[in-house]
Amino acid sequence: MKRQFIIGVIALLLTSCQAVSDHQRLQTFILGTWKVEYIMGLPIIDRSNATLNFSEGNKVTGNNSCNNFFGKYSVEGNKVKLIHASMGSTKMMCIESLMRQADLVENVILLVTTAEIKAGRLNLFDYEGKSLLILSRV
Repeated sequence: MKRQFIIGVIALLLTSCQAVSDHQRLQTFILGTWKVEYIMGLPIIDRSNATLNFSEGNKVTGNNSCNNFFGKYSVEGNKVKLIHASMGSTKMMCIESLMRQADLVENVILLVTTAEIKAGRLNLFDYEGKSLLILSRV
């Protein structure tokens, strides 16, 4: 009886260790710096340093290819949202191609509603499921 009890407790502990919710998994997985590889299905300009950095306290910072930005984000299940009212950025001038890309990054990050972890990449989608950004960990 004692042996069955111990085996039962061990099984319960192992099961509870594996039972991490999608929210916890995504919340933990996205922490860190991510390089933007694709915007709306198109590869970024090679010279671009477009990044997003998700940090503790639901803070997001990054570079949109030309300017630095900052703000807040939230995660609930597989839902990720960059909070529009909290966003701010610098306003520097860059070469025309990077400025166009920066505008695109700035606009699409505010449309993000869901995220998916696939092959070690972070894929961000709009409410219709359209791919907005594909990022790789830096």
